[in-house]
Amino acid sequence: MKRTAALIAGALLLAGCAPRTVSLGATPAAPAQPVTQIPGDISRWSGTGSVALTGPGGQVLARAEVAPDGRFSLPLPGEAALTPLLRSPSDALSGLGCTGSVLSSDAGAGSYAFLGLTPQGSQAATVFAAQAERTSFASGTFSGRVYLYVSRPTRLSGTVDCGQVVQDFAGVGTAVPVTVDVTAQPGWNALELGVNVRASLGGVSAGGSLSAVADAERVWRTPEEVVQQVTGS
Repeated sequence: MKRTAALIAGALLLAGCAPRTVSLGATPAAPAQPVTQIPGDISRWSGTGSVALTGPGGQVLARAEVAPDGRFSLPLPGEAALTPLLRSPSDALSGLGCTGSVLSSDAGAGSYAFLGLTPQGSQAATVFAAQAERTSFASGTFSGRVYLYVSRPTRLSGTVDCGQVVQDFAGVGTAVPVTVDVTAQPGWNALELGVNVRASLGGVSAGGSLSAVADAERVWRTPEEVVQQVTGS
C-alpha cells in the first residue's frame, strides 16, 4: 500500500504541468479493536478462486475462498502460526517498507504486520484495502489498511521513514516521515496508514501517520486501480 502512495505521487507529477497537492488520508480516531477475520471485496474479481495471506518465503499463513462477486472472509492466523515470525515493532514495520525507530511500552511484546493479500484465481496481483479520490484539481484523499499482530498489550510510538517506497516505485528521492501512535491489544489490530504528498515539477514532499481504527469491510484493489481513482484513466 505504500507502493500505492508512491504510484499516486508519480502519476500526479506526470498528469499535468501545474503543481498539485494530494492529501492522502485523514487519521481516524477510533481505538484499537482486535480482529479475528478480514471481511473484504476484491475489485474486478470474477469466477472462482481464493485469497491468501502469505508470510516469509511465500508461506501461506491463512486462506479463504472468494465468492464469484469478489467477497471473502479471511480468518487471521493465531498465536501458534505467528510466534516463530514475531519481531520487534520496528522490524515488523520495516517489513512493510518503512524504516526507523518505534518504541514499545512493553519491550517483550512481539509484532507482525502486513498490508497486502494474494488472490489466486481471476487475478494474481497483490491487492490492498486502499482507496483514493481526487477532491479537486489540486487535491485528493487516500486511506489504506494495515493489520498488526502483537503478543501482549503495548503502546507503540515513534517515527518511521517510508521514503524508500517513493524512491522504488515513483523514482522520486524524498523522505516520507510517518508518525506512529498506536495502543495495541493482544492479537490482531486494524490500523490506518495515511500519507500527505505534495507534488510539483520541482519534486515531492510527504508525511503521514499510522493509527488504530475499528475494522470494517473494505474493497481490495491493486496499486494500479488505486492510482486510476486519482488519475481517472
